[in-house]
Amino acid sequence: MNFLKSNFSSYVLLSLFLFFGGNLYSQSAKEEYIQFTGLVLSADSLQPLSYTVITIPGTRRGTVADHNGYFTLVAKKGEKLVFELLGYKISEFLLPDTFQGYKYSLIKLLAPDTIYLDEVVISPLPNRELFDQYFVKTDIPDSDLERARDNMEREALRDEILSMDGKENQSYYMQEQVKKLYYAGQMQPMNILSPIAWSEFVKAWKRGDFKRKK
Repeated sequence: MNFLKSNFSSYVLLSLFLFFGGNLYSQSAKEEYIQFTGLVLSADSLQPLSYTVITIPGTRRGTVADHNGYFTLVAKKGEKLVFELLGYKISEFLLPDTFQGYKYSLIKLLAPDTIYLDEVVISPLPNRELFDQYFVKTDIPDSDLERARDNMEREALRDEILSMDGKENQSYYMQEQVKKLYYAGQMQPMNILSPIAWSEFVKAWKRGDFKRKK
């Protein structure tokens, strides 16, 4: 009987140890991680920096800020976060390992990474003598009016080349569309060997249908 009581007591003590020990371990593991949120802004204008990349070196964890510069991710206490955005200096932030709680918020300011270039003067010619020479010999292009006149002349020539006016073109187009629908799904006949087609061609030639219209 005493033996059974002793075993029962040992079992109860072991169960309590495992239960409380697991809870303590789980609680410590939860306290190690925190929900890290914040805003990324420009240091000079306080404008939100969209799509800033936030990474944790040595891990595969990270995130990207949204259009308003807001971000959120899970991080461990004591980890370092790196903020990167094109046109701004890389910045780091170390999560305090002594922080008590499971949520941490931050407004991160990034300084613009400005690169100053040496002054460059662009000139068309290296010296004054060449400028005078080219100024005298350069062919000055036509004005807008002259180019417009040339274009109008080309349009007039193009109209003369056309053998049919708008109404005739529309009629020809409709005839071709009807012909395609009529022979849809079958082989179209070869009119080059058709005596009727040759007869119509000779009649049109005699009528002068192929002469250029004035």
